[in-house]
Amino acid sequence: MGKLRNLACLKPEPENLYYPPERGDYIYFEGPAFDVTGGLQYANAAWAADAAMFAYARYGSDRSNQAEFSKVLRDAGFSTTAVIGAGFVDNAPTARGFFAANDSFAILAFRGTEKDNPHDVDADLDIIPWAEKPLGDGGRSAGLVHQGFQDYLISVWPVVAQLVHDYRANHPNQEICITGHSLGAAIATLAFHQLQDGHMSLYTFGCPRVGNQSFCNDLMAAARNQAVCRIVDDEDVVTHIPDSLGYVHPNCTVFWIDAQTEVVQNPVNMPGDRDDLEDLALCFLKGEVIDPLPGPLADHSPVRYCHWISERAQQKASASADASG
Repeated sequence: MGKLRNLACLKPEPENLYYPPERGDYIYFEGPAFDVTGGLQYANAAWAADAAMFAYARYGSDRSNQAEFSKVLRDAGFSTTAVIGAGFVDNAPTARGFFAANDSFAILAFRGTEKDNPHDVDADLDIIPWAEKPLGDGGRSAGLVHQGFQDYLISVWPVVAQLVHDYRANHPNQEICITGHSLGAAIATLAFHQLQDGHMSLYTFGCPRVGNQSFCNDLMAAARNQAVCRIVDDEDVVTHIPDSLGYVHPNCTVFWIDAQTEVVQNPVNMPGDRDDLEDLALCFLKGEVIDPLPGPLADHSPVRYCHWISERAQQKASASADASG
């Protein structure tokens, strides 16, 4: 998990919604180690949050590069790193992300929407529900899913499937944590459902609704005892869309970051859909600047997810150390 060095990154400003922090403002993958014992873990959620934000491959609006990107992952302890999609170019028409692995665990992370990439916006707005397409051997088809999200996953599926296959050749039981923020979270959800691996986890951040009830039911049935967690920052607007055409969220574990920044597991009452959220979501997708950001937009900021989940993981680790000491 990471450490925030500049609290200004939490302010409700457009740059904090659309871009990760500048160099030096956030240090990735520091803190308690990834917990390889399995199950739902706060430490693993924090690693996943860092990976989801790191997948944007930017420092502020500046694009990262292959060498810099790989160094951060190797410094975090990953011996294998691979970029998925055109990770360091503008206006890429496919999904993007990365795969990073070592002998203990792996992370598969997908990038969220970039406001200056019209292909991302088109994918987000292509909300027609279509029958899920089974991908590769053993892929599943269950219910209806968001066509734009599905097409983005299909665009990189051969690479994703090969990376997982190669890792599994020598690491049959190690956890592969699948994650993403926003659009990346939606792609991660579909990838998790398609891969059908008994040693995977899914942590999503600011995830929109991906499919209908039949899809969500099959997702959770196929997950069995694997960790599936949806993290929501207070009123995050993207978690409320699409709000029509039969889209729902899966009945998985939810970590909700409330208005007091406390992390509540499976809260009884969370903010519901509102009429104005659809308009705010369109502002986000189109890159329209609202300064300062209203709460539901500010809550979608990836650095907020990283910071508050990391804080909670640090608290858990400290409490555990105190109890054992």
